[in-house]
Amino acid sequence: MNILIVVPSFKILGGVANHYMGLHPHWKKHISYCVYGKRLHVPAVLCLIPDYLMFVIKLLFCKVDLVIVNPSLRSYQLKRDAVYLRTAKFFGKKVVTFIHGWDYAVAAQFEKNPIWFQRNYGNSQFIYVLCSDFKQSLEKMKLNIPVILTSTKVSDSLIDNFDIKVREGKIYQILFLARIEKSKGIFITLDTFALLKKQIPNLKLSVCGSGSALEEAKQYVVEHGINDVVFYGNISGEQIKKQFKESDLYILPTHGEGMATSVLEAMAFGLPIVSRPVGGVKDFFVNEKMGILTESFLPEDYAEIIGRMIDNPQKVKAISETNHKYAIKHFLASAVAKKYEKDIERYYN
Repeated sequence: MNILIVVPSFKILGGVANHYMGLHPHWKKHISYCVYGKRLHVPAVLCLIPDYLMFVIKLLFCKVDLVIVNPSLRSYQLKRDAVYLRTAKFFGKKVVTFIHGWDYAVAAQFEKNPIWFQRNYGNSQFIYVLCSDFKQSLEKMKLNIPVILTSTKVSDSLIDNFDIKVREGKIYQILFLARIEKSKGIFITLDTFALLKKQIPNLKLSVCGSGSALEEAKQYVVEHGINDVVFYGNISGEQIKKQFKESDLYILPTHGEGMATSVLEAMAFGLPIVSRPVGGVKDFFVNEKMGILTESFLPEDYAEIIGRMIDNPQKVKAISETNHKYAIKHFLASAVAKKYEKDIERYYN
């Protein structure tokens, strides 16, 4: 089977491109890509027509059995990818849709009036989503096709040479690795850390990532006299491995996610997770056994949760072993790619 995946540029590593880059070494089927959207130094609007023409050329002159489109459930992405989907169907190709991001307001509109969505994305062999809430919403649209839960992935190479036995249950360093935005909980994290420092003076916090609130967060640390916070900016490769290995707990008080890859990566490195029950994480997460998911946005609650973990290294060690084993079994890119191909084979006809 020859599969053509429609993706954003791999040179601009957003979530979709990063996902398929991680899966690429593990495909057993023949995979090719058709890139669309903005490029480095080239806005998306200038790429619209050339990208579409290249897609048509590949459908005409390359052997393609199935096309995978990867929209978010947002108006522009849905309309754009519907053009690719309908074109593929016009040329007699089968299509799989993987919906990555989600807009609850758009979903509510389609739940009330699903005709457009049915006529377009209802022509998919199946639809992948990252969260049971998304699956339930699509099922309300009465698509008459399978809607299947899937996951983002942890690159197999990321945990090369990592030994879970190094986790002894003690917490010296907390890790926040995400976009530096208020909606990701960066200021809750900083306030939580400030409270913990009053009880545990040697505790450290690593903040990794960039975003619109980065400079504000740095200034916040200075103004509030919060010591032992290090901002690393965007990191990749060996730097990410280093942060996961050197940290002892992962925190993400986020307002909303699809499936936060950084949570899965932290689990693979045996880190206890302290976050919120949003997106796909809550579909598998077992409180107390994998960490704690709390509805709270209060730093006092996060500080209390982490404080209890610090006081119970034996429990933290057990959480580390559980998270590592679970992530290896369910989230490695090799396992995700294998399931993807099985689903394609199952629903191809």
